[in-house]
Amino acid sequence: MLKYYKEYFGYENDHILQVIILACSIIFFLALIYSIIKKPKNYYKETSEIPLEEDSEEDKIKF
Repeated sequence: MLKYYKEYFGYENDHILQVIILACSIIFFLALIYSIIKKPKNYYKETSEIPLEEDSEEDKIKF
């Protein structure tokens, strides 16, 4: 992949690009985990109590 950017970075500077990409990936996933952990405990409660199979009147086909 870095061969397409060699005129911009060159092979002597490709480690800088790899470090930047790694740091951005780590920051993104840490922010994602932090945002999930900081949600209130009851945030997913309503979703977890939804029944898996429920036939409503709208779902039934009437002929």
